[in-house]
Amino acid sequence: MNNNQTIKEINAMSIKIYRDYLKSENEDKIKSIETIYKTTDKATLNYLRNHNPNIPYSINTVHLQNPYKQPFRLEGYATEENFKVRPTSFKIMYRSKDTTLRSRYNKNAFSRKESPITQHYDHDDDKNTNKIERHYSKNIRTAMKQYCMNSTLHGLRYIGDSNSTIVERIFWIISFTLAVLTAAYYIWYLYQKWGSSPIIIALSPEPVLLNEFPFPSVTICNMNNAKKNEAIRINSGNITRKKLLLEDMCKFENSSMIFDFDESAITWDNILHFMINVTQSCSEMLHLCKWHGNITDCEKIFNPTLTDEGLCCNFNSVHRKYLFYNPRDWSDINMTFPFNSIDWNPEIGYDANVSSDSVPWRPYSAGQLYGLTLVLDVDIDEYYCSSTTSVGFKMLLHNPVETPKIAEFAFTVTPGEETRVIITPRIMTASKSIISIPLKKRKCFFTFERKLRYYRTYTQKNCVLECEANFTQKICHCVQYYMPKSSNTPICEKKDDICATKARKIMEIKLYDEDFSTNSTNITEIPSCNCYPGCFEIGYNVEISQSKLMSDLIIPDVYIKKSKEYFAKNMAVVHLYFVDSQFTKYIKNEFIGSTEFLSSTGGLLGLCMGFSFLSLVEIVYFATLKLWCRMYKNKHAPHDNTFHVRPFDSDTNLVYPFVH
Repeated sequence: MNNNQTIKEINAMSIKIYRDYLKSENEDKIKSIETIYKTTDKATLNYLRNHNPNIPYSINTVHLQNPYKQPFRLEGYATEENFKVRPTSFKIMYRSKDTTLRSRYNKNAFSRKESPITQHYDHDDDKNTNKIERHYSKNIRTAMKQYCMNSTLHGLRYIGDSNSTIVERIFWIISFTLAVLTAAYYIWYLYQKWGSSPIIIALSPEPVLLNEFPFPSVTICNMNNAKKNEAIRINSGNITRKKLLLEDMCKFENSSMIFDFDESAITWDNILHFMINVTQSCSEMLHLCKWHGNITDCEKIFNPTLTDEGLCCNFNSVHRKYLFYNPRDWSDINMTFPFNSIDWNPEIGYDANVSSDSVPWRPYSAGQLYGLTLVLDVDIDEYYCSSTTSVGFKMLLHNPVETPKIAEFAFTVTPGEETRVIITPRIMTASKSIISIPLKKRKCFFTFERKLRYYRTYTQKNCVLECEANFTQKICHCVQYYMPKSSNTPICEKKDDICATKARKIMEIKLYDEDFSTNSTNITEIPSCNCYPGCFEIGYNVEISQSKLMSDLIIPDVYIKKSKEYFAKNMAVVHLYFVDSQFTKYIKNEFIGSTEFLSSTGGLLGLCMGFSFLSLVEIVYFATLKLWCRMYKNKHAPHDNTFHVRPFDSDTNLVYPFVH
């Protein structure tokens, strides 16, 4: 019995000791739970005590709540088993105390109805469309903000700064807008100036030497239209046609003679032969010629030519095959070209291999010795009628590729005087860069741009004379004898004088008077000549000085013709020469070229808002590449499974997530 009692007492003591051990262990466990989870909520502690508390992390409810409020009571927690589901189908729901209580009475309420704070992601079409639009709009706004913050344009970073007040932003927006408008105004003004006057004529810094341009072509005409002996012979004869031609050549307006003669019988051939017979020939006019300091046969360097003053003598013009496309045969007036002639024009100039004795000739050097000296015989005793009211010669210096108009532009040389003509070239050139400028603004033609009908080389004077010829041919069906023409073009005869004179006057008025009316002339149309100057042209300015010849002075024998008295009365000595060995030329260039316009525009933009080429690259970059890269990155970025919970009011009991 004793043994049995002893065993019972031992068992009872063992059970008590075991119970005390369990109680102590439970108290330690509760303290450990309180320490680990940092909560004093009894319901939670009881729940954790009665369940497996092997949670892989500590639970701290204090740090998730407002430290100035009482901590929320924890209603539940998530275990590892709750997360062992597929990521594509799992949903995380945070429930309040009320929801937990309701779920006790309805086990299926959680699956059927979501709480107010449930974050539910359903990818339907409408929501996706709105989400994409908001996504793009957000990307654009972000890109614009980044551009403003990082742009090199002055002022934009103040506009994009989110720390700036609205007043500061408005101030910088107004300032930046005013800067842009100011730059735009001056750029527009610069563009208008560029468009209205794109050409500037400036002096070239490179001098032109004498061997780079020709000596001027010299045309000389005696003012005597008909020799006295020939006129007396014609008037004493019975040939009515010659008497009528004499009256016409002398331009007698009040003729005392009445002709009963058919004017249609007077042809151009009659007029040409009559002109050759009654006017002074070049051999009679030119007594002495000295070229480059050497006495030269005048007939070798001068040729007869027909001008608006009749038959004249010309020096240093290009060969007619280089002057006209289809030159008329002028063999009747004994035109000869004994020297080598080249195809020269102001634009191409002289080739480096051209011989120095090629026509048109070039001056050797400056000074009277290397110029042209002429001794001219006016033969006053043979004067019958003059083209002016004086006695002497008309002389014109012109381009070697032009037909001279003596009546309007020549200067006079008086017999009995020594005349010095100092020549100064007027050389116009152009830069090739102005070819791109429209013709109406450039106002000059390059040789390849304008082709004339008769002349091979375009110059303004050739264009005007050809325009007159075309107009005369249009209304009179003929041209004047001095006008450019082809071999099959009829020349105006006596019966055409009235029409030809009328056409010439109309054209001359039209060239200088834009308000001229054609109603009084019964002409419905006057052709537009469109004769702009050539971009490459050469002209000659002269300075004239004269002194009287004296018969009692010692005069070189080569100058004297017949006698000293005759020389002093009838002869005119003319010296033509250059006084400088190099000259300045004018060059037509762009007033504001593309480079200058770009520089000025860049300067204005840089001054007003710090704009540069890289600023333009920035705009393109942020508007295209940067925006695209941002959208592409967001589109292909992995979805973020971190869900943000919006906090509710403090009086709501929440269940906080604790996800591993």
